[in-house]
Amino acid sequence: MNDMIREFQSYPGMVVKMLSYKREIKASRISIGKGKDHYFLHFAPHIKKHPEVIMYIHGGGWNSKSPKTFEYVGQRLAQEGYECIILGYRKVPGVHYNEIISDVAMNYKAALHYLKNRGIDAGRVIIMGSSAGAHLGSIFVYDKELHKKFKIGAKRIVGFIGIAGLYCFDGKMGWSIRQLVTDLFEKDQNWKEGEPYSKLDLLTPDDKAELSIPMYLINSEHDGVIDIKQTLVFARKAMELNIPVTFYRVTDAKNTHTNYCAGVFYEDLSKSRTLQTIFNYLGQISTDMEQKSL
Repeated sequence: MNDMIREFQSYPGMVVKMLSYKREIKASRISIGKGKDHYFLHFAPHIKKHPEVIMYIHGGGWNSKSPKTFEYVGQRLAQEGYECIILGYRKVPGVHYNEIISDVAMNYKAALHYLKNRGIDAGRVIIMGSSAGAHLGSIFVYDKELHKKFKIGAKRIVGFIGIAGLYCFDGKMGWSIRQLVTDLFEKDQNWKEGEPYSKLDLLTPDDKAELSIPMYLINSEHDGVIDIKQTLVFARKAMELNIPVTFYRVTDAKNTHTNYCAGVFYEDLSKSRTLQTIFNYLGQISTDMEQKSL
């Protein structure tokens, strides 16, 4: 069956799961502006098991959804013992790429300030994103000019996890994703300004020392929206720069875009190989950081 058709067929089941999942942890909504998208959600675990803070950037084609839509992701990460922040940002068509990535950067800094005031150590941050959020997350982590502009301070970022992201705009691109990317940018804007691959291309040897942040890329050959080859091109570029890269090719039966980039957080950890790899990688980051501190 065509993967795009399978992708569409997954939507009703996702809605049912979204309406029926159990909310075990009360999220704190922190507003940082007057607009409806100027906020983030904080999920504090009942029992904190890990020193890392996960900042999750949600998907939605850059034009829809919100942290509230993906509350279940924060729930799941907090249930596993992680402090989790889901960052909000404004959407197309009201704004475009420059404003969106600025929102991500400013909300990240606001979240760090909030955590500090609550006495929560954010010395180790992992950026995680799904779909459009993976695209934005990779820009946030590896764009040296963005770091300079917003004084990000990359040393506290210890990992990036991108699930079903679009990292390279060359090559095969279906009509739907091409239209979404077209709408993301201003009419005459060069797409390279917001292409993760191009951000890696701009790194110098001096930059690599600070921005050699490990990445874990998850994609499926049966995505139905994103061509896995574009992820592989991005991964190879990162490896050429000696950025540590781990790539996982989805093997679960639920291997279309929405099922594995967002729906995976509804799955039983004992049955979902994709979810297992995510938490295994998170655990490996903790282990690696502990060994470095010895």
